[in-house]
Amino acid sequence: MLSAKNGKAFRDFYDAVRDESVLDRKTTILIGLAASLTSGCAP
Repeated sequence: MLSAKNGKAFRDFYDAVRDESVLDRKTTILIGLAASLTSGCAP
């Protein structure tokens, strides 16, 4: 488990990555899918 400090840092990071003010939702999802596939995760 993450400590409270690390948990907050991760939530802040996650919220910043999922922010759709720069990229639209479809592009954000496709980038996430590509990143997961290149790191060896199966869809």
